[in-house]
Amino acid sequence: MELGLTSGNGFHDPYVKVSMLPKVDTKERQTLIRRNSTDPLFNETFKFPVSFDDLPLKTLLFQVFDYDRFSRNDVTGEVRVQLSDVDVTTETEVWCDIEKVEKVKRDWPEVLLSLSFLPSAGRLTVVVLKASNLVPETKKEKPDSYVKVSLTCGDRKVKKRKTSTKKASGHPVWNEALCFDVGSAEQLAEAHLAVAVCHQGSNAAIGACLLGLDADPAAPQAAAHWQDMLANPRKSIAMWHSLRV
Repeated sequence: MELGLTSGNGFHDPYVKVSMLPKVDTKERQTLIRRNSTDPLFNETFKFPVSFDDLPLKTLLFQVFDYDRFSRNDVTGEVRVQLSDVDVTTETEVWCDIEKVEKVKRDWPEVLLSLSFLPSAGRLTVVVLKASNLVPETKKEKPDSYVKVSLTCGDRKVKKRKTSTKKASGHPVWNEALCFDVGSAEQLAEAHLAVAVCHQGSNAAIGACLLGLDADPAAPQAAAHWQDMLANPRKSIAMWHSLRV
């Protein structure tokens, strides 16, 4: 695959998601990440449960992403291959131009959090990585902000933690770890994590989010993040969360 470079930003750590349209199952198929490459060789095989007679009605979708641990991995290009145009009775090599996909513009405030649980110590580590699109409290061009985090287990608030203050930034970067003693995984499964990004001085909230398995039905990523963290102990799981004003 030849990805080349785009103006100001190239593909450095690309990977590809492969799917069939219309969908034939809910399984996600993705290549490995090829580090530091604009001309990656994947050589990976993916299988789909589809009958031979249905193949002409299907389209293969290849979505190209550029991995960044601390950014949202938006699709940057894609290829669609209509199987009705391909001889599927024999192994076929198809070269296609990657069509650029315009990046979705996000104007609402968000925060990027990383969660990890260490069962042997009964410890939850919350890394507040960064936020974006923070709105100033007054006519100041950019806000001074910090993040406060509190963990609740049942009716008991375990502890509160907060980050340092970042001055004059609508897109502050903290990369600060906040640790909580939570006990067992079963106890953590019933816990909730409240996160608020606040103005320094007035302490008024710029926005907040609530994480947990049943924390916020309107924000499915809150439960998904918690579930991923519980299912992958000792591993850091990062995800963006929208901040409600």
